[in-house]
Amino acid sequence: MTEHGYRFDERLRMVPTDHAQLAARVAAARPVDFADFRKIGIELMLLGRYDEALDHLDRALELADSDRRRISVWINLGDVYRYRGDTVSAETLYRRTVDHARDSAPEALSFALQHLGKALAEQGRLPEARALLTEALRLRVAEGDAELIESTRTTLDALDDLPTTLPPKVVALLGEDHTWSDEHEGKSGGVALVDGTYWVKRGPKAVAEHARLNWLRGRGIRLPDIAVFEQDVLLLADAGVPSLAALEVSVGAVMGALLRRLHDIPVAECPFDGRLDVVLAQARRHVLEGLVDVDDFDAANQGSAPEDLLRRLLAERPPDEDLVVTHGDFTPSNVLDGGLLIDVGALGIADRYRDLALAERDLLEDFGPEELRAFYTAYGVTEPDRRRLDYYRLLDELF
Repeated sequence: MTEHGYRFDERLRMVPTDHAQLAARVAAARPVDFADFRKIGIELMLLGRYDEALDHLDRALELADSDRRRISVWINLGDVYRYRGDTVSAETLYRRTVDHARDSAPEALSFALQHLGKALAEQGRLPEARALLTEALRLRVAEGDAELIESTRTTLDALDDLPTTLPPKVVALLGEDHTWSDEHEGKSGGVALVDGTYWVKRGPKAVAEHARLNWLRGRGIRLPDIAVFEQDVLLLADAGVPSLAALEVSVGAVMGALLRRLHDIPVAECPFDGRLDVVLAQARRHVLEGLVDVDDFDAANQGSAPEDLLRRLLAERPPDEDLVVTHGDFTPSNVLDGGLLIDVGALGIADRYRDLALAERDLLEDFGPEELRAFYTAYGVTEPDRRRLDYYRLLDELF
């Protein structure tokens, strides 16, 4: 496909044949319709300008007027997230394309299967990848398109030879023989425990967490040790202790005192922005791209559409923000025994109720009103603002 200005690299990803020429073409573009926005979005992805690519593809998604077009953009969005290292979002989008193609656009199914297969292969999930690509090949043989058949055969032939995606320093530390596991307390997508010794994270969230750990260290907050960081891979040393969520002891006072220390850090020193302008824009993207997990909604919101929650958030937005340095996901599961703070990738300047709302939710549900009172006493709040608590709890539904 070099006539379009790109080729495939050793991982079978598209890369520009002439970076400068492609950049100039993108700079001169004035997209007006679905095809324009989709084309420029793909080209921005090839240039590594992922945020701009998502903006253009989101606009294409808004303009899509058929299942076939929506599926094509979901695949492109999945590619952007995969190329930037967000494997969780990429897999979510690819799996949706497979499901929808099976139901309403069978002509797109082989494309959806091939992209999901590539994504899983890059994660080392070769049996799953091979099964998906074999199904894609069977469909393409039946359709008789020689170019598409060759594309899938090439991908299948390359599965066992795809290069490792772990950078050298990480490979050197882990060695050749190690055991990966995603079966752990509070398990979440994109995090693995290796040999019971290191927590491995990768992608843009790992990059964000590394930057925040480095900034936060030395400011009176206990943090996990960084074993190694290279490219977009972060290895954290396992602290060897459980989170507060796993304990059957008083946790409210510990959480309140820790959050007070975090919120007392001067806002002027913090370079990370988590204010509503930023977070609501992220929420809108999650809704538009279908990345909201509606099954995880609070009981009061079960059955609601993400679009409805977003409209409420925009309509009920507080007139101001009481800005502090917030954690962004301050729950008992993100505080380890002894007051060590983990998962700081969403840390940034925001309203203090961004943290208070989630702490109250989990403490009340899992530990009861007495621990919640202990939390507020240690934090230093006697009458929390119920309206703000409800607002920021609602906001969390879209993340």
